[in-house]
Amino acid sequence: DVYILAINDSAISEVAHQLDINKGMLVHTAGSVSMEALPAKLRRGVLYPLQSLSGSIPEKIREIPLCVEASSEEDYQLLEKLAYCISNRVEHINSEERRQLHLAAVFANNFSNHMFCLASEICKDHGVPFDLLRPLIRESCNKIMKLTPHEVQTGPARRGDQETIDEHLEMLKESRLQKIYSTLSESIKTTYGKEL
Repeated sequence: DVYILAINDSAISEVAHQLDINKGMLVHTAGSVSMEALPAKLRRGVLYPLQSLSGSIPEKIREIPLCVEASSEEDYQLLEKLAYCISNRVEHINSEERRQLHLAAVFANNFSNHMFCLASEICKDHGVPFDLLRPLIRESCNKIMKLTPHEVQTGPARRGDQETIDEHLEMLKESRLQKIYSTLSESIKTTYGKEL
C-alpha cells in the first residue's frame, strides 16, 4: 500500500507523525518539504507534481513532470511505476534538488503570474483593456518553449534604454509598483549589462 499525504506543506510533519501506519509506504507531494519530514520508522517517499494544482485536474496531466524520491531502491521502483501511470515524465529528484526546483518554480510561475496581476491592475486603473496584453503574454510563453529565457528577454532594461525606464519610474512615483519596477529593471540590466 502507498499512502499519499497531499496537504499543506506546513502540516506534513505533524500529520505524518500522528498517522497510525504499520505497513506500506507514506508519501507526501510537496516541493519544499524534505522526505525527512516523514517518520523515519516508515517506508517513505515523495511524489511531487511540478505543476500548480488548484481545483480541477489539468487537461494535459500526462505532460506534468513528477519528481520521485524514496527511502530505498525498492520503494523508488514502486513509486516510479505509480508515477508513470500518471505522467510520461518522471524524474528521480532528491530532497535538496526538489527544494531548488520548487524555488525556481515560484519564480517561473507564481512571480510571473503576480506580474500579470500587477499589469492588470495598471490597465484597470487607467481604463486600458488587459486583453490587449494577452497576445504579448502568449508569444513570450511560446518563445520560452523554443529558446532559453535569457535569449528572449526584451524591454527597456534589456536595451539599456534609461530614458524610458526613468519615464516609467516617474509614472509610478505615487505607486508601490515603482520599487518593483526599479528592482526588476536593475536585475535585468545587471544580467545583460555586458551585452548592451
